[in-house]
Order: sequence, then C-alpha cells, then structure tokens
Amino acid sequence: MNARLANHTPTHKTPVSLTADLRHTFLYLTHDFRPGAKVSDFLTPFMLDDQFRRLILEGTSRLELTLRARLAYNLALNGDAYNYDEPDSYRDIAYPNGMLKRDSLISNIKGWVSRSHEVCIRHYRHQHEQPPVWAVVEVLPFDTLSKMLQLHLDMDAVAKTVLSLGLCKNRRRASEIVHAMVYLRNLCSHHSRLWNREMVITPAVLKDMRAAFPEFAYEDKSVGNSLIVLMYLVDRINGDREYSHRILDFLAQDDSYRHGILHPLHWD
Repeated sequence: MNARLANHTPTHKTPVSLTADLRHTFLYLTHDFRPGAKVSDFLTPFMLDDQFRRLILEGTSRLELTLRARLAYNLALNGDAYNYDEPDSYRDIAYPNGMLKRDSLISNIKGWVSRSHEVCIRHYRHQHEQPPVWAVVEVLPFDTLSKMLQLHLDMDAVAKTVLSLGLCKNRRRASEIVHAMVYLRNLCSHHSRLWNREMVITPAVLKDMRAAFPEFAYEDKSVGNSLIVLMYLVDRINGDREYSHRILDFLAQDDSYRHGILHPLHWD
C-alpha cells in the first residue's frame, strides 16, 4: 500500500454493517484514525462508487439488450429459432472436470424457461408449443447469453452478431470480451467496490478501442481496463459518444477516485 493510502487506514477495525446508510456508518466509528485522516477520505470513494456503479450498469444493460436482440435475430434468420436446447447446436467442449459445457448451458436454458412467468413464455406453455429463441432470450441472464455466443455452432449468426457490436471475428476473443463485461456487470449489481479494485477478469482491448480513446491511460487489471471496452461498445451501439463522455466526465471530478479506478491496489 502506498503512503497516500496508508494515511487513510484506521489503526484498528471496528465491526460495522455496510448495509446501513454510509453516512451513519462512518459516524458510528470511533474516529481512531491515523493523523490527518478524515471521515471524508473513506466516505467520498464509497459514495462515488455507488454513483459510478449505476452509470456502468446503464452501459452493460444497453450491451446486454443489444446482444440479446441481435443474437436471437441472426439465429432465427438462419433457421435456428427452435434448436437452442439441442446438443447438436453447440460445440463439443468440456470443462476440466469432464462435464460438457453445452450440457450445462442447455440445462440452464431449460431451467430459466421452465421457471419463467413472462407472458410470452406462458403463452407458448399454455399452447403446449416450444417458445422460439426470440422469446427465450428475454428470460436468460447475461452470462447464459455469453455462453450461447461462445458455444453455438451457427458461426454465421455468431459472426454477424459480434461484428455488429464492434467486436473481432475471432470468436474466442469476442466471447472473452463479452464474458469480461458480464463480470463487470455482476460486480456492480452486487454493490462490489470498484475503487482500487484489482479485476480478476479483464477483456482484451482491440486496436479500434484504443484508437477511440487514445488519451485514456490505465493499468492492467484495473477497472479502467474494462471501461475502455464498455465505452467503445456502448458508443458504437448508440451511434454517438454521449455515454463515454459521461464516463470520462464522472472520472474527471475527483483525481483520487479516478486514480483508484485506473490503477488497482495490489495487496500481494
């Protein structure tokens, strides 16, 4: 830990519940901090994290909805509207434990559909008909869509989908980028800390992404590593730079917070 952050560290831990309002939480502390430390040193990053998570979720939601619609459209266009739960539709790849990834994926798809109470799914269920893929994707979570993209054998539909998003033709790399966006979304959905976080899953940053944000410098495994990809994808979907400008403007308001987003704190 660097000296700047060390000065913000309490001399002992006080058990508190972070589910309570942050302002009341920090007032509950004993204030036994290192010399020069203030409550605002802790409160400001937590409050900015809360706002930034919501801004990131706007982008990941846009990406998820677009991926869902375009993948379903391209699969249906190629005649694959009803074979989404068939083993022959997916690549024969196994996990290290020997279980086939497609079997796990199909089980998840069937589970989400069987548990769904969405009107469109109920309609087909009452008619004793199989719901088409454009109805099914509406009840699938982002990570399941990511796995469909990774494993589906309709290479034409997959290629059209990823290229429309601004991703590369390399299916493995494109799938890994989407998987990293799922990870970022999950962190924000579960209110995880972003400031100074060392990311476990980071995406490859394509040449076009770097070219779009030449001044956006970040350290590997930082949140910034994922942000440059998210900004590029959402801007491409929207057809403008409004979303990336909001991200960059948010980071510009506090130098310390920006540093913690672009540079992870390595604990080892």
